[in-house]
Amino acid sequence: YQNARTPEEKLAALGEMLRTVPKHKQTENIRKEFTRKMAKLREEIEKEKTSGAKKGGGQTFNVKKEGEAQIAIIGVPNSGKSTLLLELTGVQTEIAPYPFTTKEPVVGMMNYREVPLQLVEMPAIIEGSSEGKASGMQVLSSIRNADALAILFITEDDKKTVIKELEKADILVNREKPKVIIKVGEYKGINMGGTQFLREKPEKITATLKAFGIHNASVLFQEPCTNEMLVEALNQRIVYKKALFINQFEPHDTGELKKKLFELTGKIIVFTKKPGEKADTAAPLVLDKNSTVEDFAKKLHKDLAKNLRFVRVWGSTKFEGQRVSKDYILQNEDIIELTA
Repeated sequence: YQNARTPEEKLAALGEMLRTVPKHKQTENIRKEFTRKMAKLREEIEKEKTSGAKKGGGQTFNVKKEGEAQIAIIGVPNSGKSTLLLELTGVQTEIAPYPFTTKEPVVGMMNYREVPLQLVEMPAIIEGSSEGKASGMQVLSSIRNADALAILFITEDDKKTVIKELEKADILVNREKPKVIIKVGEYKGINMGGTQFLREKPEKITATLKAFGIHNASVLFQEPCTNEMLVEALNQRIVYKKALFINQFEPHDTGELKKKLFELTGKIIVFTKKPGEKADTAAPLVLDKNSTVEDFAKKLHKDLAKNLRFVRVWGSTKFEGQRVSKDYILQNEDIIELTA
């Protein structure tokens, strides 16, 4: 309980303590105290859910999204954020060898294969940002709103500082939410599936769920799961962000860097071509990753998918111009020829 980092972790720890305290007259006051603290923590968690990104209050650094996606450029002071923004967007900001040169977000637009992406240079993150130092709460609130992150660093300690402050603000990078499906109220009691994946005793998992006020639910574990992972899955404040770590002072290819940043957004671009002609690379179509040929056709026109005779794809297929089905999953920079 003392080592718990978040209200959710404290609640889970109290639930475990309450489960293990013997039930007799001498422990009544202890159990009442645990129950009182758990109720207070549930109330605190509920307030967090409703306040969302408003946590921190006061001045806001949130930037209205434009283009296909928003990527926040973040890092410790003097890590090269302004230099990177200039390189990728042409937007000139004050660049100086002293910390906190950037005091509010600076926006630029980057084009990748004619697709506009919004880059936002954020004020520096320092140790204590998650506690409000140097407008840290406003900065972290804006970062929560971004689609992906470019994290600038010079030393490994820089990287660790940024990751630690993000984690304290419930922002986890390059991780996925634990694969636990919880459906509340479906059954009486706690019914578990996929228990072969449990790395804890079922009684401990049940105690954690009850600590969160979940007494009737079906729970399906789809990967190896510890109690800490369950608490993470239950924490609705956590957001997961794809991030690219960049040492601005190491050589890099600008074109390749733009491609990597685009790939962070979870989107792909595809090109169209008419039979006997070259692909139209000046007007790419942006799709979500794992989109199919049918998704692509629907985006062009809602009725086109119904009238398709066949489709040819260049790029990700085994053979150039190979015929594919409607459920074929497209890859980044594929070229597509539709025949209706």
